[in-house]
Amino acid sequence: MNMAVASPLEGFRGHCLAEQMQARLMNRVDTKFLVPAYLLDACLRGLEHHYSILEIDGRRRFTYDTLYFDTPERQLYLDHHNGKLNRFKLRIRHYRETGDSFLEVKKKNNRERTIKNRLPLTSQTVESSRVVPFLEEQLGRPVAGMLPALFVGYRRMTFMSARGTERITVDTGLGFHSADRRSGLCLPDVAVFEVKYDRKVPYSPFLERLGQLGCRPVQFSKYCIGTSLLFGHECKTNRFKPLLRRLHGICS
Repeated sequence: MNMAVASPLEGFRGHCLAEQMQARLMNRVDTKFLVPAYLLDACLRGLEHHYSILEIDGRRRFTYDTLYFDTPERQLYLDHHNGKLNRFKLRIRHYRETGDSFLEVKKKNNRERTIKNRLPLTSQTVESSRVVPFLEEQLGRPVAGMLPALFVGYRRMTFMSARGTERITVDTGLGFHSADRRSGLCLPDVAVFEVKYDRKVPYSPFLERLGQLGCRPVQFSKYCIGTSLLFGHECKTNRFKPLLRRLHGICS
């Protein structure tokens, strides 16, 4: 008799947003992995005693809509492509299920640490003209000339270690669209794992499991890869070609 196999998500204890905010990890080290979507269950099964999963109103997967900004010359993309240290990304992130939106500046410093600062986007923050001062304080320069550059959407699960020093996000259903929505593509066969910690954790069951499955860390930026895929005919992509080939291998 055929028996339905339960989703591994059912075995994880749920944690609420307030618990997760206690370990915000806004200044952190990131390690990313590209994983074929069919390995998702294998990556998660058996880790239920080490991690909990974010749960809000019974939901454990959440939809993220992100709009990235750049200069007309795609200078932020080029800074990443050219390996510049102390670079940043500028985006608006919308959490569809909760309705919250934030203006975010995500910086990568010369020690390979990620530092994220954000401003809630509400009628009050817009009316009080807090946006421009926030950006100029974070970026250290005027922000005039930044334009919408790329829409990125995906579904996310967030896991947290019992000690709160490690957080893992798992993104699936990744999709990219141009700012005018005239072109786009989706990567349904790929899951992006990101392990985030304030400093190197002494032992990570998640990292160990990914290693057992042959998954190796990659340098992966949703904005840069989406830009390469949609606009590679008009901008440099040499630095990202190995990763683009790997994506092609997973999706083919």
